[in-house]
Amino acid sequence: MSISLTEKDWQRLQEELQKARLEAQQLSLVLSEAWDELTLLYDLAEQLRGLLDIQKVVHLIAERTRELMDMEGVAVMLKEPEGEWNIAIAFCSPDREEWLRASWGKSIADSIVRQGKGTILNDLFDHPRWGSIAAAFGIANIVAVPLNPKGHMQGVLVVWNKRQGDWMAGELKLLSTIAAQGGGVIESAYLFQQLQETFHGTISALASAVDAKSRWTAGHSHRVTQFALQLAADLGFTEQELQQVHLSGLLHDIGKVGVPDAILDKPGPLSDEEWTTMKRHPVIGYEILKNIRQFHGPILDGVLYHHERVDGKGYPLGLKGKDIPLIGRLLSVADGFDAMTSDRPYRAGMPVEKALQILTEGAGTQWDRELALRFVALQKRKE
Repeated sequence: MSISLTEKDWQRLQEELQKARLEAQQLSLVLSEAWDELTLLYDLAEQLRGLLDIQKVVHLIAERTRELMDMEGVAVMLKEPEGEWNIAIAFCSPDREEWLRASWGKSIADSIVRQGKGTILNDLFDHPRWGSIAAAFGIANIVAVPLNPKGHMQGVLVVWNKRQGDWMAGELKLLSTIAAQGGGVIESAYLFQQLQETFHGTISALASAVDAKSRWTAGHSHRVTQFALQLAADLGFTEQELQQVHLSGLLHDIGKVGVPDAILDKPGPLSDEEWTTMKRHPVIGYEILKNIRQFHGPILDGVLYHHERVDGKGYPLGLKGKDIPLIGRLLSVADGFDAMTSDRPYRAGMPVEKALQILTEGAGTQWDRELALRFVALQKRKE
């Protein structure tokens, strides 16, 4: 049995097929966009994992938001412990984030954090309260969501001026998801930063206490640390390696707590017995710190080996050349330079030019040749 279709039926069938094709294309587009969003959100979660630098976290959050949304600008605002709002990062044309620095932008941020949830503000030019200021700044619409609203480091993720149309609930949900991923990481990074600052403050205070045993060594550990960091940075050390140099530099003379003040302050040459006592301070420092697991490796190496010489005539072990760990050779240069240019009870500090000449002459015997000459060149560039 055959079914005959009239021309009108065929036309209606063709229209239905075309409609189905268009719906399939739209569905495919929606699914594709959803897949892209999920992929970017997954990538964001992976990239945020383990980050403990607040600036890197907010940069990543803002960058991924910019990839997901078509708008004029995106910014992350963070609230300082004193209560002041600062723009941590903004992606937009020059000066187009200025509205966030105004009292209007800060009041919006305060409101978002206080409510603990995001909001959409469309048609701002017609807003009964903010219409005039929105027009003055050229901000037509906003989506803002809180970052870590109940934590120690609170913030707001905000986007403005959607390119086409109004902001929709789906975009608010997407932004909230990004904020939820980033907020906890910001809190962890903030707490880690506070802990790190407390730790470094304690180490710095300990170094100052050791230096204070003698008025002749006041500030020595901090100066050695700065010289060592300058040389390490010039050599291209990584951030982690610079941190190790920083800590080892501050702690390199901690063993002097075991050296009598009478020896440290003696105005004349040390006797053989006194010199033997003085030469024990690297080992004493090592013994003090060796049970702190986090100091194992380069940090302890700097404490123990900063008086070794590449010709093997140093102490405490008489190591030679590359057998001396790099951080020990590096601190030896910085320590030697500061010792020469600082006053001591038995002599005045020598001029910088003379100290650099001695470093040059001792390169390859007392000090690592490459490090000593690099340090000399670095100091001369600063003059």
